[in-house]
Amino acid sequence: RREVTHHLLDLLAPGPSNAEWEAEKAGWRAQVMGNSACCYRRGSRLAGAWHRGFDAAAHSSDPLGLML
Repeated sequence: RREVTHHLLDLLAPGPSNAEWEAEKAGWRAQVMGNSACCYRRGSRLAGAWHRGFDAAAHSSDPLGLML
């Protein structure tokens, strides 16, 4: 039987980032902070994600408490 070892620093390293998820979080934060200006190119997939986050926060009962 072969023993499996893991290096702790490898496990704690950041994973690949997801640009759409980051844009959605930015939209949520923008709504909470009262900023309605999207910084992404109009019509892009990142602008769409930003608006999804912004709209979700606007419809949330506790946007600050549920901030992503």
